[in-house]
Amino acid sequence: MCLSDKYPTQYDLKPIILDEPTSLSITDLEQRALNAVDLVEKISEPINHFSLARGAVRAVAFVARARRGAAK
Repeated sequence: MCLSDKYPTQYDLKPIILDEPTSLSITDLEQRALNAVDLVEKISEPINHFSLARGAVRAVAFVARARRGAAK
């Protein structure tokens, strides 16, 4: 790694900038696809007592944070 160079990469390469700023990179597309798969997985799983407990804990923590923020 060339830490002393202008671009601290392994080969001191200039970062790649896409020609069209509106087009998505491969990484962006990959992240969107993985997020879609995660969403479908969550939708397909039935709600069980663990997910209800997790939701209750998150709701209580949200209310506690809101009250703490309002108290300041």
